[in-house]
Amino acid sequence: MAAAAAASTASWRRSLRQATDQQVVQQQQPGFAQKEGGSTFGAAGATAVAGAGQGVLLAQAGATQLPQAQVQGQAQQQQQQQQQAQAAGLPRCAPAASRELFASRAGTGGTVMVAVMNSAQWDFGLNWLHHVKAAGIDFYVVAAADQATSERLAAASEPCFEWFDDEAPKLGLAWGQEGWRRMTWSKVFVLAAVVDYGFNLVVSDVDVVWFRDPRTLMAAHPDVGGPHLRPHGSSSSGVGDSGLELDFHPNHADFNTGVYTLRYSANISAWAHAWAAYFKDCDSHDQVCCYRLIRTPEGVGQLAPPSQRISTAWHGRIRLAVMPVSIFQSGHTRFVQKLHEARAPAKRVQPYVVHATWTYNGLGGKRARLRDMGLWVDGPEYYAVPSFVTVDLDNLQPPEEYNRWSENEDMVGLHLATMRRQLQRAYVGMALAVAAGRPFILPKASMGGFQCYCEKTWYGTVRCRIFDAQDFPLPVTCPTDYLFQPDNFLAAPESLGTPLDVREPFFLEHPRTPPEVRSSVLIILPSAALHCRDCVKEQKGLDGKTVLLVPPALRSGELLPLLEPYRHYRVWRLNFSGVGSTQRAYSGFSDQAAAEAFDRRMAAITTTWCCRRDEELGRYHKEGQTEVKLSMTPDFNFSSSFSAAGAAAASRTALEEAADAAAAGAAGAAGGGVEGGGIGGGGEGGTGVA
Repeated sequence: MAAAAAASTASWRRSLRQATDQQVVQQQQPGFAQKEGGSTFGAAGATAVAGAGQGVLLAQAGATQLPQAQVQGQAQQQQQQQQQAQAAGLPRCAPAASRELFASRAGTGGTVMVAVMNSAQWDFGLNWLHHVKAAGIDFYVVAAADQATSERLAAASEPCFEWFDDEAPKLGLAWGQEGWRRMTWSKVFVLAAVVDYGFNLVVSDVDVVWFRDPRTLMAAHPDVGGPHLRPHGSSSSGVGDSGLELDFHPNHADFNTGVYTLRYSANISAWAHAWAAYFKDCDSHDQVCCYRLIRTPEGVGQLAPPSQRISTAWHGRIRLAVMPVSIFQSGHTRFVQKLHEARAPAKRVQPYVVHATWTYNGLGGKRARLRDMGLWVDGPEYYAVPSFVTVDLDNLQPPEEYNRWSENEDMVGLHLATMRRQLQRAYVGMALAVAAGRPFILPKASMGGFQCYCEKTWYGTVRCRIFDAQDFPLPVTCPTDYLFQPDNFLAAPESLGTPLDVREPFFLEHPRTPPEVRSSVLIILPSAALHCRDCVKEQKGLDGKTVLLVPPALRSGELLPLLEPYRHYRVWRLNFSGVGSTQRAYSGFSDQAAAEAFDRRMAAITTTWCCRRDEELGRYHKEGQTEVKLSMTPDFNFSSSFSAAGAAAASRTALEEAADAAAAGAAGAAGGGVEGGGIGGGGEGGTGVA
């Protein structure tokens, strides 16, 4: 198996070194680059612009030719596939890239945007196409990476050509596997195939959302070759500065090769072929290999003022620059830090693009982050579900002077404590949603939604922040992928238990959510003020919504019949302020098997928080706790209530009686009014953080 994989990889490496319509590069000339968070463009002998995470431009003199027999064999195989599709009556993309195809798509200034799409990420491709068109970008061409994608694109009359690698899936597409590595390089080889057509290029991943036409950016920097995105969480550029990143050195800052722009020239062509040829000598993915290629021992540095935002690299033969992360954004700088907004310490600039980097838990995490940002386009069926459940969480207030705390572990401890409390409450709401057969809407900030007192990253945080964002204020609204593994909400019911259908926190604010759903909200208030097991009481909240008081601690078999007359409400919103503890609000499932299946699902949906710093582990006796698994059930679960010990633990105690009485008194004093995330006062800890 290993030998076969190695042989296949070697063959594929040889084949992809040869670009379609390969031309011999005439001479070595300077090229350009971009950083993770921006973009690059340039003319021959000029500079390149890199952004907060997008491309690098290099130069090389030649390219390797494939054995003629291998070229003919690949052409014959592709022709056979085309004939089979035609025989089946299915349209396909063009069998290869061509200058004619690109000429038919080139926009003003001779610019073409290029992306690679495959069936595994088809939904990302559709999302990309939607936003490209919404931004008025009509000069794109798509490379189809497999037959299914080719047929889908052709059926939709999208401009496309085929660029297949049938071997990659056989070598594994999980992160770090050889098939995955090969897929990361596909965009590079497509670039090498088309760069000599003579057009300016915008190369884009499909986990990207475009807001503005990048030709505007290219026109603003005519002396630059191409921009990239910075991987960092901050920008040194000042407020309102929409120019190149102020502080960039190619040896000291990485970049992301997911989005970049190239102005056609001989040096740009040379760089593209050099990068593609480097595949055979570099054992990592395209981005890391790009770093290695440009960071030469000599010829790397910043230009003198007033051009200090531009750098030279790769033996001094290329010039590069980056766009700030406030303009070429990541999932972090847009959703968590909101660097583009008009608030301190934001930069108050208009972004061009966001790339779903700095997200967690694979494609599911990227998809969830884009939904969190309101940038994922779901089908009509996603919004057509008739009814939902959500919950109110506490509007937690940070401790005084929290943003001046200097001890990382104190902040981590507070973050984990508040997450335990918030997740336990969401657990109760999710149980009600499953029992009622309704999707669960994650709570949003205005309803006391998930608040994070620490950022999450792959390395040790500094004062609960990424290292270069120490002025960034906390807490923040938690992205869904900070807390959950979104792919596990519905996957594998036979092993992971009852599926949980979930909607993003801003679902009720989405313009595609029907108004009749948004306006039809029933607030369910378990209340110790009701001294019964089978009665309810209606009240009006401060916002005019109906508040339904129900007895506390009911199981599903008792609560759902009481809620049956209120099924016409499209959204049930569970509030906890009428009882003394989260556990007293609702006791879960009447059936033990249902409770156990639900708890299996709950154990699978959470992710980890990361990371403590290594040097702090021993000092605080946290060895082995660099990364911490979050739990939906830190204090209780519904399965254990069916055991003798669990039943005893769940029984009504004198302390709970007193807490319930206090909550009932507070709710009564407030007249049952609802405002924001609370009803009256009291409840489990009120609105403070212990």
